[in-house]
Amino acid sequence: MGPGQRVIAELSVLEKALSKNDFGAEKGPLEAIVRSLRPMNLKSLDDLDLNTRGRLITTLLRVQRQPKPALPEEGAAAPEAAATTEGTEAAAPAEASSEAPAAEGAGEGAAPAEAAPAAPAVDPAKEKHGAWLDVMTLVGRVWRAAGDRERSQAAFALSGREPTPEPEAPARSEAPRERSERPERGGPGERRERSERPPRGDRPERGAAGAGERRERPPRAERPERGERPARGERPERAPMPELTGDWKEQATQLEGLGRTRDAARLHERNNGFADATRLFEAGGDLKSALRTALAGQDNDAARRLVGTLPPDQIGPTLEKAGAYELLMEHYVAKADFEKVAGLYERARQFDQAALAYERANKLTLARKAYERARDLPSANRIRGLEVKALVERGDRLGAATLLVAVGQRREAVEVLSPLPPPKAFHFMQRLTLEDEAKELAQRELARAEQEQKPAGRARWLELLGDTAAAAETWTQAGRKDKALPLYEKLGDLPRAAQIAEELQQKDKAVALYTQLNDSAGLERAKALPDAPATPPAADKSEAGDDADGAAATTENASSAGEQESQ
Repeated sequence: MGPGQRVIAELSVLEKALSKNDFGAEKGPLEAIVRSLRPMNLKSLDDLDLNTRGRLITTLLRVQRQPKPALPEEGAAAPEAAATTEGTEAAAPAEASSEAPAAEGAGEGAAPAEAAPAAPAVDPAKEKHGAWLDVMTLVGRVWRAAGDRERSQAAFALSGREPTPEPEAPARSEAPRERSERPERGGPGERRERSERPPRGDRPERGAAGAGERRERPPRAERPERGERPARGERPERAPMPELTGDWKEQATQLEGLGRTRDAARLHERNNGFADATRLFEAGGDLKSALRTALAGQDNDAARRLVGTLPPDQIGPTLEKAGAYELLMEHYVAKADFEKVAGLYERARQFDQAALAYERANKLTLARKAYERARDLPSANRIRGLEVKALVERGDRLGAATLLVAVGQRREAVEVLSPLPPPKAFHFMQRLTLEDEAKELAQRELARAEQEQKPAGRARWLELLGDTAAAAETWTQAGRKDKALPLYEKLGDLPRAAQIAEELQQKDKAVALYTQLNDSAGLERAKALPDAPATPPAADKSEAGDDADGAAATTENASSAGEQESQ
């Protein structure tokens, strides 16, 4: 594996650590990348190959853009450190008292066991901050090893550390060391005798903190003698490859006569003899190679026969890899997978045939787009009509109207939305920029509410038409001051809004409005109101229906938008 491949391998490891935002895990691959780049002695990033350079720049910039973790405040860390110190001091006498007997029984030669210092508490935030600084330093070293001085200085500036020179790599000897240069080992006679070693009693004994005396090993049982291995029979010698003579056709005939059909088939394949290669590969049991040579020789009959021998999940990829699109088309048609058939027609830019296949697969949106690319507008309009019908049957009238408005069929879109409740149809028309049609609908419904003497419905449509003053007055006459209050506030009529809030006993709202008006008398009255909010008057059935229609319009609006985006 070359240095560039090692860099790419370490970049994959670095990207996994980067996805987890683990600064500690990022340091290892960065150090390995530095070690791989240093022996290359790069003058600039252009000295790297295109793939390695692109991966290195992209990944290092992502690492360098990681936000710097904030250091914890000293006041918050002090109590934890104090608690750790107190716990360590409290545990020290107990440990000393438990180790005292062991130290006394260890003998004069035993050194007293020193109490191990308590490990300082590790602050995770501080540790993460230090790991980020290490990562930025390593990024600067990588840029420097890659020959990019500007990016290297920027990374070192982020870390706040001064760049240090890289240690020189140990020079390798150009010529291999001769076997005679190795120092010879001493023979058995030159080794130090066991008697020269110091006796065991003179060795320093283990301290009291040791694991205790070593246990004596039990005597090892003697191994049974291994019997003699039976003599291995002589292997039969492999018949040598006979020497082939003549041209390649004669050599292929000789190989076929020797039963080496696949070798003969390869020889035919190299010389474009695909028919004989297919026959010999099939005789040798190599069906994939037989299919390959049959496709190369455009022998569709043999290829169809061989395709049937493949597992079903391998037929499509094998034919597509070989470029046998005719056989691949036949395979998809036999499976009734017309969406894949349409995809093959689109690849061949036969959009009319692709549209027919999509229509047969009931992919109406894709079929309509294919007809439009084929400039077959009558067929595209026919498929659009089927789409509208399917959407209406599914209950998505907004999606159906959207398709019609997109091609300028505004009247048809209004007809599709007409069966909906009027408030919902009004909201959908506004969404589809059918402003004139929406205004006409609102005026018609307003006249109807006046004729039926429904003040709540009249106020609702006045509000939708933007006549806020008339809507507020109508809500007040209908006894729905809670509906009129936000409208008066929207109009800037704060005295009227404050008066209505006081009448409705909405204490917080009345206090806020009277405060804004600097009305001290009204403010005193508002503060004297009870804290419990008053129950608003019940709405009539028509108004409740309007509210439900408005909520349903909002919900269907969002769902239809999602369906349109998915199509």
